[in-house]
Amino acid sequence: MARYYPKSTLRLILYGFAVVALPLLLALGLAGIYMDRLLDQSQNAVYKAVQATQDSRILTQQVITMERRGRQYLLLQDQALLDAYHSTRRELQSTVTKLHELTRDSPHRRLVDTFIAAEQQLAHQILTTDTDADSLGEEIAAGFDQLNELAQAILADSNQLIDQEVQIMQETGGEAQRLLVALAFTLIPLTLVSVGVFTTLISRPIRQVHQAIRHLGAGNFEQRIQVSGPLDLQHVGKRLDWLRQRLRDLENQKTRFLQHMSHELKTPLTAIRESVDLISDRIVGPLNDQQAEIAQILRSNARQLQGLIEDLLNFGTAQSHSPALNLDHVNLREVIEEVGQNHKPALLAKHVRLECEVGDIHVVGDREKLATVVDNLLSNAIKYSPPGGKIQLELSRRNDTVELAVTDEGPGIEGDDKERIFDAFYQGRLPPEGYVKGSGLGLSIAREYINAHDGSIRTVEHDGQGARLVVQLPSTVEQLQTT
Repeated sequence: MARYYPKSTLRLILYGFAVVALPLLLALGLAGIYMDRLLDQSQNAVYKAVQATQDSRILTQQVITMERRGRQYLLLQDQALLDAYHSTRRELQSTVTKLHELTRDSPHRRLVDTFIAAEQQLAHQILTTDTDADSLGEEIAAGFDQLNELAQAILADSNQLIDQEVQIMQETGGEAQRLLVALAFTLIPLTLVSVGVFTTLISRPIRQVHQAIRHLGAGNFEQRIQVSGPLDLQHVGKRLDWLRQRLRDLENQKTRFLQHMSHELKTPLTAIRESVDLISDRIVGPLNDQQAEIAQILRSNARQLQGLIEDLLNFGTAQSHSPALNLDHVNLREVIEEVGQNHKPALLAKHVRLECEVGDIHVVGDREKLATVVDNLLSNAIKYSPPGGKIQLELSRRNDTVELAVTDEGPGIEGDDKERIFDAFYQGRLPPEGYVKGSGLGLSIAREYINAHDGSIRTVEHDGQGARLVVQLPSTVEQLQTT
């Protein structure tokens, strides 16, 4: 298909316009030709009809004049009357010649020929007779009566000539109409097919570019970008594929950097936590109250820093490949209680109450990753809860689905942030002063792990204040690969 495309999109569009317009121009040209023929025919018909009618009337008058002068000559034998007779006869012959040229149909022409023959015979009788005019009077009168009858017949036939020409014009107009209708029925489908073909040829590469940009925006950097069409759009496709490769390389570099940095940070952090634990446990010596408080602050911040580093590690792992699941039967109530116990110092520090409504519900899943999901949801709720607030955690089963809902009394989630809070490093609007800041990876990691369990996570509206996040998991995930 690519070899049929021109070198530029503009040329393709021009070709499309030309192909679409060509049948229409052909129809207009043929219509113009037929209209021109119809116009010429109508002009000729009007001219011939008017001329034939006029000449027929003149012919009738000339027959009367010639009859009067011919009879006068026969009575008086005057040379002047003979000359007048010849003059009138020449005018009559000229008129008859015009009528003979104007008529094409055989009946009318035969009528004119009959008139010519009768007039010549009558003239011969008038000019060559040596007898007395009285003896030829009746014969001459009968000859002129015949000429008068023929002249009247020619006049009547000339009047019918108009109707004949009108009929011919109607036939020509009908033929033109039938041709134009046939052209319409033929060219309209052809035009629509041409429009469809060139619309496809023009829109296909544009759709390919649009689809490629959507894939890039969605982070799909593995599928090769190839755009068909004119050379300029093919060049755009090649540049987009180059951009895809660059983004893929940058994404891989970012993932490797996060993994490397997380591991590098985790090593000294482990030493810091162990040292702080030794100091807090008073293994290296007794502590006064102020020293014990400082040691507790160090321990809390070291734990928080460890959580951030683990988020980076988990995020790097999730970005590099789909999380592998170690499936087992998991008691979600035990997981929630264990995670809640780990967050007890943070809850006490902000005087936040955690109310749990959980049943003894089991699912098939990865215990460690489900614990990370609960930990991130609870951490997010604590971070945005005001001092003295309440966090409500609900676990229930609905048909074949297990639902976990975490609700806080914080500032809530704005409309624009509801679709983006699960994106990596996105923290939404700035939290109020005094809130604990995070990395913006917790919800992103939670979504990756929930998707790996064939579940879903979303924000939902509720009657109270704050945000409400709901996780839905299938009761079993046995169809998933246990790698």
